Amino acid sequence: MGLTSALSTSRSGLLAIEKWSETTASNIANASSEGYVRKSAELSTKVGPSGAQVMVTGIKREVDTALDRMHRTENSRVAKQQAIADGLEYYTGQLGQPGGAQSPSEQLNKFFGGLDLLVNNPANPALQRGFLDTAQGLAASLNRAATSLGQTETDLVAGITRNVETVNATLHELADLNLQLSRIEGQNMSRATLEDEIGRTIDKLSEVVDLRVTRIADGRVSVFSAGGTPLLEVNVVHDISYDRGSGSLTAGGADVTPGVAGARGFENGSLAGQLTLQNELLPRMRLQLDEFARVLVQGFQAADASLAPGQAGLFTDAGAAFDPAQLDGLAGRLSINDAVRPETGGSLWRLRDGIGAAAPGPASDGGQLTAFVAMLDGPQSFSTGAGLGTNIDLTQYSAGMIADQQVVRTQALDRRDALSMSAESIGAMRRGVQGVNIDDELQQLILIEQSYAANSKVMSAVADMIDTLLASL
Repeated sequence: MGLTSALSTSRSGLLAIEKWSETTASNIANASSEGYVRKSAELSTKVGPSGAQVMVTGIKREVDTALDRMHRTENSRVAKQQAIADGLEYYTGQLGQPGGAQSPSEQLNKFFGGLDLLVNNPANPALQRGFLDTAQGLAASLNRAATSLGQTETDLVAGITRNVETVNATLHELADLNLQLSRIEGQNMSRATLEDEIGRTIDKLSEVVDLRVTRIADGRVSVFSAGGTPLLEVNVVHDISYDRGSGSLTAGGADVTPGVAGARGFENGSLAGQLTLQNELLPRMRLQLDEFARVLVQGFQAADASLAPGQAGLFTDAGAAFDPAQLDGLAGRLSINDAVRPETGGSLWRLRDGIGAAAPGPASDGGQLTAFVAMLDGPQSFSTGAGLGTNIDLTQYSAGMIADQQVVRTQALDRRDALSMSAESIGAMRRGVQGVNIDDELQQLILIEQSYAANSKVMSAVADMIDTLLASL
């Protein structure tokens, strides 16, 4: 090997070592950075007229696409259950647990207790007042539950709207990153850094929607819903639209609503959890409350012999008799008939004699009260949509309603915890494969130092030879 060739080879080696050291330094500096993928300098040699040359042919990201996909899928599943649990936190807190002092089931028990006392002593004004108070407490508990459920629905719509905006903004961000990536030539650190940013952005998006990602040869990505609907085709974004009234989502005209048969959408992610609440869980809970209120209004209306057709009974729909066409929202409108409320000009004795009674009957006559007890003790017909049984008594229904609504959040939390363990396990595997191991990088530095020393020694030896030759002239 000639002196010129030796110098050229050593110089190329030092330049390659510089890139190698920069890559290793970047790994060490970003070891704890979220979404950073370990990088390595790809070295090769080439023999030319000036001798062997060492070159860095590219910067390689040590990425595992299968682990990326699994990690994002598990995070989507966790996010769905978290969204369901978070969405129900306020409502279930207001509803109360079975046996809780303010829960509708406990207020119903108090109402039964007040009625039993009055049956045994129908002439006692204090017991009449006590029974009225328990009736008002029962109505108020259903009013509170309906109001808190309505607030939950309002908050949910706002949350869905924000999530849709986040998805669309993130898709446009990815389109911009794709554009930036297309302007970078070669497999260099700038490209690798930009691909890291794309990976982090997709990770963030996968917590909102369950998705599939494809990558073309130059590293740019396309994003599809889990069902295959395109959301981003390299640089073309198909924005998601949300219809609050129908609770539906579309992307580029295609239905992507979670839970809809035939829709090529997604089933996981926080947005899927929110849509599950809006379209499935909250409507059922609302129907359960309204069915509870309906049996009170309709039952006391039918059991009151003093009423003419179309007159309201003890429990009313905002003062009116039951109207089958007005079932929706009945729990929020449930009220006690003014005819028995002294503060509105009513008379307590109508609790004993019937709401439609024109004048007080015998003070000791508890016949009407007994009819009320018989109605409450008997099985009631409930809507199958409530999912609590169609032929059970009100006590069973109320206890089942509280338990059913509370268990939805409890199950979501349990599923979240179970899925979180799986997600963490996959995340640890992903970090082990794609993340930075400081010990490994320090070993790389030792190799870099040795390579640098070897190339420097060659250049120093060649310089000494040249000096010796010059001195001999």
